[in-house]
Amino acid sequence: MIKNIIIKSALIVFLLGTVSSCLDYEDLRENPNEPNSVPPSLIFTTLMPGVIGSFSDTYQKMQYHLWIATDDVFAPNFNNGFGGGFDYSTLRNIIQMTKEAETAGAPAYAIIVKFLKAHMFLEMTRRMGDIPLSEAGLGAERPQPKYDSQKSVYIQCLNWLDEVNTELGTFIAANPGTSIEGDPYYNGDLKQWQKMINAYTLRILLSLSKKENDADVNVKGRFSSIVNNPGSYPLLTGLADNAQLTYSNEDGFRQTYNPDNAVYRDAVVYVGTYINLLKGKQDPRLMKVADPTKDALEANPIEAEVRADYNSYAGADISVAATENSAKKLDGDFSFPNFEKYWNYVGQPGIFMSYWEQELHIAEGAHRGWAAINAKTHYDNGVTASMEFYSVDATEITTYLTAKQPYITGAAGLNRILEQKYLAYAENTDHESFFTTRRTGVPTYLFSSEHNSITKYPVRWTYPSSEDLDNKNNYRAALRAQFGAEVDDRDQVIWLLKD
Repeated sequence: MIKNIIIKSALIVFLLGTVSSCLDYEDLRENPNEPNSVPPSLIFTTLMPGVIGSFSDTYQKMQYHLWIATDDVFAPNFNNGFGGGFDYSTLRNIIQMTKEAETAGAPAYAIIVKFLKAHMFLEMTRRMGDIPLSEAGLGAERPQPKYDSQKSVYIQCLNWLDEVNTELGTFIAANPGTSIEGDPYYNGDLKQWQKMINAYTLRILLSLSKKENDADVNVKGRFSSIVNNPGSYPLLTGLADNAQLTYSNEDGFRQTYNPDNAVYRDAVVYVGTYINLLKGKQDPRLMKVADPTKDALEANPIEAEVRADYNSYAGADISVAATENSAKKLDGDFSFPNFEKYWNYVGQPGIFMSYWEQELHIAEGAHRGWAAINAKTHYDNGVTASMEFYSVDATEITTYLTAKQPYITGAAGLNRILEQKYLAYAENTDHESFFTTRRTGVPTYLFSSEHNSITKYPVRWTYPSSEDLDNKNNYRAALRAQFGAEVDDRDQVIWLLKD
């Protein structure tokens, strides 16, 4: 099924073209040698939110792992990877998918396209701040679109997400059993999509925790409506509901960390920020994700004892000189990803949205007093689901939740929930871990100006440099409105992060 989707996806990319293509969609429609219509399912596949596999560069900035290549010794530059972009080609395809859905008499696609549109704008605004929305995609009518405030973008996107839930619920009730094509996550099951979209909405609401008292955004009210009305807002119910992709040893299905890329096995080590948190909590996920250090294995011939000892594991200090980490790696001081679990073509699935994320979001919202529900229940659900994802024994999970890291109230309890989010996000779910740490400061990232090229951790992505040429007046007005000056750098604090 997924392989057919990818083949069709390649076709639609050709048909719709890319940003650099000489022809746009309308040119193709008017060409008698080309098809006059494209099924909305093909466009849908190209618009699907993707996943980022384990041990990619993305997760290095969140301090889960570090790349230490013997012949390429450099400390991570945390200024890299924070250049933003406007995804107008995706917006054009969203607009076209809506038209094709109407032409084909396929209303389900026209409903879900609101989620795709909300996701696209949210991913841009979470990174950069104010962005064009109301005038985006108008082409020649508005070649230089104005920027909408980040607050208004969030309100509009939350409204779209709420509309999707309502409209999907109505459609499913009137058309039971109807499915859609081109779906790599749920094989077209619209009920699953409705649950996932509501879980995604909770993600966005928790990202707005600093705006919990803004009446216009109504974070608390929206959150309470979702968690207190399961009949109207169905949610994920277990790991089987995860929106995820499974890797395999087939073209197009391999993750980067696999035996075909031998250099990864020697270069990727874990970072202390992650490993020390697991060790400090005596978290059994540690033994599932990591191997003991070479030093620990050599010190005790009984391997089972070594693997059961939390002190057998260690991560690199990401803030020190690259030469120091390189020497320690060669000396056998660091833990590598668990060989049996990861060094193959399957590894762990690529996650877009998970049950454990949803439950920890509900736990955090309840802990903050946004709804009169039991925060402990959802904390336990989230931690349990994360551990089950790593195949932790049920007895160990129970011990962890009753004796090691039980739910607690107060500020310490909130910190514990946030730490559990960081552990659950390890090497999955794209930038969600970074966004949570950026919002809350948990955990504390390590860095040094001497080795990591920053004096403080970046908090936003810069706008594309082309904006100062193509949309200069609106671009500079947006900078002044947000930051009080025409400054576009990684240190400016966007509305989302202001108390």
